[in-house]
Amino acid sequence: MSNSQRILLSIYIPFTILILLFDRAFPNSEIVQYTRYVLMVSLALSTAVVKKRKPEQKIMSLSFLFLVIADFFLVFSTTIDSLNMDLSMFGILGFMLAYVCLILAYQRNFKLGKEELLAAVPVVGIFSAVYLDLFPHLEGIMAPMALVFGSMLSYMTWTAICTVFRGYFSQKTSYLIAISGILMYICDIGVAYSLFHPYYSSVYVTWLKNIVWAAYIPGWTLLALVINEDSK
Repeated sequence: MSNSQRILLSIYIPFTILILLFDRAFPNSEIVQYTRYVLMVSLALSTAVVKKRKPEQKIMSLSFLFLVIADFFLVFSTTIDSLNMDLSMFGILGFMLAYVCLILAYQRNFKLGKEELLAAVPVVGIFSAVYLDLFPHLEGIMAPMALVFGSMLSYMTWTAICTVFRGYFSQKTSYLIAISGILMYICDIGVAYSLFHPYYSSVYVTWLKNIVWAAYIPGWTLLALVINEDSK
């Protein structure tokens, strides 16, 4: 592990724990939202300034730009009282563009073998169950939008896991990518329930938010480690 990777872990993992603790002590506090957003912006900046040795690292770094944009519209904008409108659609689009970047980066040596098919079963199965559960609560354009977003999220997660079998990235990097993809998958399922399920969207459910943040920050931090990797 390089020095820059150790620094990233020593900063962002403890901050994740602090945010979880503060979120439990001060549920839905704006200061917690501001701290988390600044944390993600700083993580994005750390990936922007690092020297990238591989083209895939450059594509992965671009996903952080869309992450910051998406996070602003989906979460941070809700703390601004003067914005009396729902901007979550722009946040969803931002995350979709981020996942497009990750899919492009993870597709190297694409193949569809036994391992890849087996990896698809839990990813597709969980998404199908979640979508069917939330479908009665999706109104208007959100029903097809959620289907498209969920399919893209599922494909990104699946192809991230499949880097372990394809042999393009090193074993260490492949496992970092796979775990990162799984954490993003868990995070977005939690976000989907917090946005669309009538119970979880009507009140601030701390344990659900804890799951989201516990998956969200480490998931993107692991991706930052990949970008800081000296070689594949």
